[in-house]
Amino acid sequence: MNKPRTFFHVLLVLSIVLGCLNAVAYISIGMMLPALEQVLADNPTLVPDEFAIMTERLFEAPQGFFVASALLYALEVVGCFVMWRERWTGFHCYTLARLLLLLLPAIFLGWGFVGLGDVMFAVLFILVYLGLMSRMTAGEPGGGNLQE
Repeated sequence: MNKPRTFFHVLLVLSIVLGCLNAVAYISIGMMLPALEQVLADNPTLVPDEFAIMTERLFEAPQGFFVASALLYALEVVGCFVMWRERWTGFHCYTLARLLLLLLPAIFLGWGFVGLGDVMFAVLFILVYLGLMSRMTAGEPGGGNLQE
């Protein structure tokens, strides 16, 4: 059994599942935001005071934020499927989507919405995928799929 390839595929499955869930979540939140805003206006005690500012900023976010987030998560999933075939194009799609997903909250909501944990996990996964992709394609004639 090829352990790096198995680990690579397990990580890809994890990324695909989480990317799909996030895409659906952002589309759902974007569609339900007006109704959620009304519910919270009618029941202000549902949100603790610590989250009041964050909740207000969320309701100020334009629909474009949610649509763009969902599309970038979909691009991430596409990148994972292409990486499954050990194509560098998939890695580039995944990396672009992850980096843009880090910038999106800063663009629409402000830098306070970019979390250090998000940055660390994005960098970690990009570096792990980079190492695994390099390993998967290193032994192939012509340097693997680098000419895509």
